[in-house]
Amino acid sequence: MSTTSPSPMPATLADLVQRLDQARQTGVREMGDATGTVPVGHYNDPVHWQREQEALFAQWPVVAAHSAELPAGSALPFDALGVPIVLTRSADGRARAFFNVCRHRGMALIAAGGPQPAQAKTCRSLVCPYHGWAYELDGRLRHRLHAESFDGLDPATLNLVELPCDEAGGLIFVKRTPGPAFSAAAFLQGLDAHMDWMGLTGMKVFRKVDHVYPANWKLTVDAFLEGYHIRVLHRDTIYPFFADAFTVNLHAGPHQDSLVARRAAFEAFEPPSSCAELCRLATPTQFVFPNTFLIWHPDYVSLIGMFSPAVDQVRWVHTMLIPPDRTGEDWTPHWEKTFRLIEQTVFQQEDIATAVAIQRGLSSGANAGLHAGRLEHELLRFHRGIDAAVEGSLSPAGNPTPARTKRTCKEGKAIESQKKL
Repeated sequence: MSTTSPSPMPATLADLVQRLDQARQTGVREMGDATGTVPVGHYNDPVHWQREQEALFAQWPVVAAHSAELPAGSALPFDALGVPIVLTRSADGRARAFFNVCRHRGMALIAAGGPQPAQAKTCRSLVCPYHGWAYELDGRLRHRLHAESFDGLDPATLNLVELPCDEAGGLIFVKRTPGPAFSAAAFLQGLDAHMDWMGLTGMKVFRKVDHVYPANWKLTVDAFLEGYHIRVLHRDTIYPFFADAFTVNLHAGPHQDSLVARRAAFEAFEPPSSCAELCRLATPTQFVFPNTFLIWHPDYVSLIGMFSPAVDQVRWVHTMLIPPDRTGEDWTPHWEKTFRLIEQTVFQQEDIATAVAIQRGLSSGANAGLHAGRLEHELLRFHRGIDAAVEGSLSPAGNPTPARTKRTCKEGKAIESQKKL
């Protein structure tokens, strides 16, 4: 990552850095106001899972890809939301999303699935492999084989079914349900300024994995929302680089930006003027509600989507993003080694393995709920957001809506810096 930044650090991010410095100087960790308990049913109840599917994954914008994954003149299949979707970028540069379904007989236009993660396919149009119907990358029907045989079918009604899609901060968002357009920048409520300053848009894709594990999706989200576990779970891998549970959090509606202090911050603290300098002091982590993380390591970024194919399954999609000036063949061995360390060791053998073990333990009936202390307050905030979205009192815009129950959500303001919940 660049050692210089062309613009000043956003004020909200600078405030977060200042709070980290204060915690470092005083030795006082920022905590929540109270402990809490998450009911076990939130992780293993099929009824609750179905409500999440209907209220969250069917209605909220979800990160489908990094912008670099979809070059102009290409199409990328995306099925992690449980329906077949194809992302396209036509010559006008705009990212679009459609159901990956031919309007003739319902065939998939571009293949998804397979042993390797999906990659964009360079193409001028989407051509159905069944009968050859073709569509422009903007969704318009382009060609029907033997069109004269379709008497009474108006071709203007046979364009692809478009889905709401927008792009901001280097991320492509999509909703899986047709409806009105939305603004990705407005949805991020200020976090896109952080992403832009840190250079996310210019990053390139090095490697991507896409696996399903036997654990509820929220168990993996939980792990990434608190630094309390690093000292024990990651004792022999990454804890030697981190201070013990010194984390500051900034709220942006239902989203957040966090700085997890590294030991280097306690050795020498200079106000950072670039992303590289910031990543020397801490690991910035952006959480895009409901299921996406950006983790800024010292010289690369992990973009992680945690999807929910079943109540006891998480679909883990991890994309390693690297700086554009470090993409040559000389860098390949370094990135291969780095990716194996973070994905196969830290994530798979520690974080994901823990989530799988917890899921097995839930079936024992030993616990009616999972407890969280004041160092795990962001985990509790996440679950309050899930509850509010499911109950209808939190909208995808991040603003409160008229509640259908007595529960209300207090996290619907624009981006703000908070020391307590």
